[in-house]
Amino acid sequence: MNIRPLSEALQKVAIEELNEDPKRIQDDLNNFKEWIKEQPHLRARMDDQFLIAFLRGCKYSLEKAKTKLDNFYTFKEKYPELLKRPNLEDPKVRELLRLGIILYLPEPLTEAGPRIVLVRNGAYDPSKYSFAELAQMRTLIQDIVLMEDDVAVVAGIIFVLDFSEVSMSHLFQINPGVMRKVSQYTEKALPLRVKASHFIDTPLVFEPVFNWVKPLMPQKMQGRLYVHGSKREELFKIIPKKLLPKDYGGENLSIQELIDMWEQKVLSYADFFKDDDKYGVDESLRVQQKATNSTESTAGLVGSFRKLVVD
Repeated sequence: MNIRPLSEALQKVAIEELNEDPKRIQDDLNNFKEWIKEQPHLRARMDDQFLIAFLRGCKYSLEKAKTKLDNFYTFKEKYPELLKRPNLEDPKVRELLRLGIILYLPEPLTEAGPRIVLVRNGAYDPSKYSFAELAQMRTLIQDIVLMEDDVAVVAGIIFVLDFSEVSMSHLFQINPGVMRKVSQYTEKALPLRVKASHFIDTPLVFEPVFNWVKPLMPQKMQGRLYVHGSKREELFKIIPKKLLPKDYGGENLSIQELIDMWEQKVLSYADFFKDDDKYGVDESLRVQQKATNSTESTAGLVGSFRKLVVD
């Protein structure tokens, strides 16, 4: 079994919130791998570290993990305009990376998480980059997180969404169809638990747009959205200054330092991404099964569940 050991604090979270039983991990992984081998349509990574992200993200419900893994690859084939991995050799993609629109911060909220993610929604020129290109970059970074960020996988993530530079041109890029696809992928295919989203420096036009987009999000997520406007002190009550970038009144790394750090990390994954491109689904080989709940799974999988714990 090739899995990084968790810190004591994270192991406690994994056991108490995710139903992880350290003595059963090997058996759980073996059962997961056996199922993957039996799926003629599915070409999935078999790395222990990758697969355990899905088990943990589904609180060790093997059936839910199967569904989410299948959806992970299925949605990437279904919505390539949003989820296809961008070419890192493309100068435009490298330029987008250097803008630092999505930055996972180095220090979690506590030693037991969750991970803090800063999203600088207005840090790009909407006449040059599309929302789809941003979504592809977001997916690329999430793929790295699944492989190496135990805090995010075990304890979840908190978004801090900065709207200070957002213009009407940025907002006009958003449409219900795109938002629905992104929401569907996040909810049904990504094994990362979003614990909260904090909106800061929102413009006057934000509220009507927010009220329009909110119903498109999963019901659970709608109760985890917090709008702070320009009241930065409200955010500091939840996320201490010592964890936030200097540019935001914090005491941690600057935005430029974070951008440099993430550029190096993404580029270090170039060979991994090339190898990863061989994985996916072939719908012509999928064995159709009768689904008991059409909204639960693209693959229509049914199975037994371990005891579930509500987030």
